[in-house]
Amino acid sequence: MSTSSSIKLIQTLEWGKKFIFQRQSVIGNYLEPAISSANTILQTILGAPFSWRWNRVITGFICTIGQQDYTIFNWKAATTVTIGYVLVDSNGNSQAVTTAGTTGSTIPSFSNTTGNTTTDGTAVWTNNGKIGIGVSSLAQTYGFGWTETASVKITNANTGQLEWKEISSELCLALESAQSRPSKIAAQIDSGDGNITFRLMPVPDKAYPVSITIQQKPPLFTGTQQTWSPIPDEYSHIYNWGLLSLLFLFADDPRFQMANQKFVAHLLSANQGLTETQINIWLSRWQQVTGQQMTNPSTIQQGFTGRQAQ
Repeated sequence: MSTSSSIKLIQTLEWGKKFIFQRQSVIGNYLEPAISSANTILQTILGAPFSWRWNRVITGFICTIGQQDYTIFNWKAATTVTIGYVLVDSNGNSQAVTTAGTTGSTIPSFSNTTGNTTTDGTAVWTNNGKIGIGVSSLAQTYGFGWTETASVKITNANTGQLEWKEISSELCLALESAQSRPSKIAAQIDSGDGNITFRLMPVPDKAYPVSITIQQKPPLFTGTQQTWSPIPDEYSHIYNWGLLSLLFLFADDPRFQMANQKFVAHLLSANQGLTETQINIWLSRWQQVTGQQMTNPSTIQQGFTGRQAQ
């Protein structure tokens, strides 16, 4: 399956025009309502609770004993970094800032030896070791949308073997003093600069490797020549019907219900692992977005509940 789209927004709009009797959906310098409608559909498809293998990245870090917060840094030149900043280097090591400062003009060649340091402008990074996931599986940069899963690596007390243990993802966590193996993680702060500060609870009592699986945030449309990336072409039937439903809605066309039903059905069928509770919550949110009651939403819910039970 492809991992990016070749289908442009303009192509979807041209397809939709045949249904709305050639009405213009791109009006004025701001290309509205097409741009906002397309962004609504893109954000809906790539938002929680929908998980996509082509929109997933894995990042992480190695804990510092007694440190609760970790800012996973998307490396950027001439940027101030402080204690608590961490990143994944190209060899799968967790690098942590041990001397605060300002990054250099180009990304440094990080030391591949545990315990060694790397000078980056006026900042200094220390190699805390490999996180323990295949290097090719780890993302050096990320665009945070939401946390899908997270795990810590521990030593089994009975076997002495290293193993990963899932920890729960929370919306927010309080400050903590007690130290132990972390059992919870929260994307605590988004400073708006592309870096997320994650908080663990309890505070780590050992240098645990932490793995975080992220669904990435959607890139927004600013023009009609952009593609639907990162959504692959194979899913065009989802966003085509989603965008058409909103075009019908803006035109006060009763065929909105038909297009909306198709969008919802296609989107939910592509996410067979959702629970009934997740489906109900999402359907309620989507109805609030459109301001329209769906026709027989229970039929859709029953159908997918039945498939999950098979």
